[in-house]
Amino acid sequence: MLEHEWGKEAFNRFPELIDRFDCVESPYALWIELRQVFFDAYKEPRNEDLIARIYHYADWCGTHPQGMSTEEDLGTCVHVCFFEHIPESPEALADMPRWFSRADVLLMKDTFSYMVGEEGFKRILLAYDDSEKKRKK
Repeated sequence: MLEHEWGKEAFNRFPELIDRFDCVESPYALWIELRQVFFDAYKEPRNEDLIARIYHYADWCGTHPQGMSTEEDLGTCVHVCFFEHIPESPEALADMPRWFSRADVLLMKDTFSYMVGEEGFKRILLAYDDSEKKRKK
């Protein structure tokens, strides 16, 4: 893992998770681990710092150019191993408006609806409606 830029960056951002990364040999395996850590971070007591660091690492991965192979394509990896799964967690789904604009969600409809389907995508948009109502109060 540490011989790759993505692995070094993950180690720097998540030193407390290094034991979980022992068997990680690809960015896909790393993001599968991070996805579980992300879902666990929403359990009480909620770990806001870790949630933010995972989102920021996802952003960092997304700034890299598309790879020559799927193994090297960090943006695709984040979409497939992380973004697609966010709506599977009710807590993360409710928190999406903090991390994605409604316009982003609409642009990424295929990604966000992949695991939860059309009905699940409607629930995502409802989270935005609920968030908007709370802000107006």
